[in-house]
Amino acid sequence: MAGLARVLEVMPEGYPTRQKYLEQYRQMAEKIASLQGADGLWRPGLLDADAYPLPEVSGSAFFIYSLAWGVDHGLLDRGKYLPVVEKGWAGLVSHLYADGRLGCIQPIGAAPGDFKPSSSYVYGVGAFLLAGSEADRLAQGKSAAAPVRTK
Repeated sequence: MAGLARVLEVMPEGYPTRQKYLEQYRQMAEKIASLQGADGLWRPGLLDADAYPLPEVSGSAFFIYSLAWGVDHGLLDRGKYLPVVEKGWAGLVSHLYADGRLGCIQPIGAAPGDFKPSSSYVYGVGAFLLAGSEADRLAQGKSAAAPVRTK
C-alpha cells in the first residue's frame, strides 16, 4: 500500500490508468482501516488477527504512512482516516524501548508470528521514520504537496 502511494506521488495526472490506481488505493485504505487492531497496529495475519497475537510494526508503519499520505494529499477523508493514523502512530511509539530500539518487527523470510517483541531490524526503523514524517506533516498542518486531483 505504501508502494502504491509512492507511485501515485509521481504518476502524471494524465496517465491513462491513473484513475484505476486511485480506486485501488482507496479500496485498500478502506479495508486496511477496518482491520486495525485495538492497539492501533496490524497483525501478520490480516484476516486472522487472533492467529498472531503480536502486532507487526514494519507493516503497520507502512500502512500508517500510506493512510497519512492519502489524507495529506486529499485522497482520503480526513475525518475518517486521521483517527486511524493517530491511533496507529500511538501504537508504533509504544514499541520504542528504553534502549532506543524499535521492536516487534518480523524478520524477512520468517513465518508469520515467528518473532518476539524485542525483534528489531533496520527496514522496520525505516518504515517507522517514513510513517513518522508523514504523521508529523499532518499534525503540523504542513502539506507535502498540493492536493492530488482525483479526476
